[in-house]
Amino acid sequence: MNRAKKLDFLLNNYMSGADVIRAFGFKTASMITNMRNGHSNIANIHIEALERHFNIPTTIFDDSIVGTDEIVRLIEKFQDNERKKEKQETLKNKILKKLEEQELVPRDIFNKSFQEKGELDRFIKEHKVNCLEKSISINKTNNFSNQVFPNNERLFKKLKGVWYGYIYPSNPLSAEHGIWEVKTIIGDDYSVVDEPWGNAGYLKIGKNESLIIKESYDHDDLTVIRFSNRQVPSGHFRFVIVSNQNHTLHEMVNFGFFSRKQYDLEEAKKILGNVESKQLKLDIGFNERLIERAIVPQ
Repeated sequence: MNRAKKLDFLLNNYMSGADVIRAFGFKTASMITNMRNGHSNIANIHIEALERHFNIPTTIFDDSIVGTDEIVRLIEKFQDNERKKEKQETLKNKILKKLEEQELVPRDIFNKSFQEKGELDRFIKEHKVNCLEKSISINKTNNFSNQVFPNNERLFKKLKGVWYGYIYPSNPLSAEHGIWEVKTIIGDDYSVVDEPWGNAGYLKIGKNESLIIKESYDHDDLTVIRFSNRQVPSGHFRFVIVSNQNHTLHEMVNFGFFSRKQYDLEEAKKILGNVESKQLKLDIGFNERLIERAIVPQ
């Protein structure tokens, strides 16, 4: 079985002629046709291209390989080994990434060329010193955070689960009955998610007041909700929410309330009262006056 017939077998079973034309750098289809018919030589560079582009081992072109069954076995064995190598490489990269994320290995250690004696040891030692300094800084921040947001499992148990929030939207026409009902779920891990929109964030319990901080599902703006801890056990509590109006950069302050009970929308509006007393929108003139004093991004 000569090289031309072996190539013909590969084209019929493992690739298209167009693929080989691109891999070999042929300019016309006639060049691959001539090769298939045995009218031109198959250079070593062509054989190597098969291995590089199609995972077909060059060993199948050895004169000792004469049958198609043997060719198939060699290809399967080679491709199986390549898959194992790829899996090992993927696993190695995952492990290295985890080590880097945990700062156990300097992030760019594998991109450096260490020439002098002791250079690698000095590089790792500096990394350890930097990690220690960073750890001390983080601990200071965490200690401060724990003072502001201490652990309060008793209150958290009362906050977990489903709440229904009621507020007036910035555009009354955007909601049925001119009021929004937001189903908010507080999870066991302090996560917070809204239905049906999917805005997600987390809960921070303070000493007397707490915060819910969420990011919108379709953009990066933050919504911050503040409420009093004292009202939570009653199953109802009012809140003040700072957000943006209708996907703009114009801030808005809204007053609303959360309830374990799901209210009829008209009844919820009666509880809230009139819109004017529950909403404060950014005065556009304020922003314009600020821009007059300095170049302020919109």
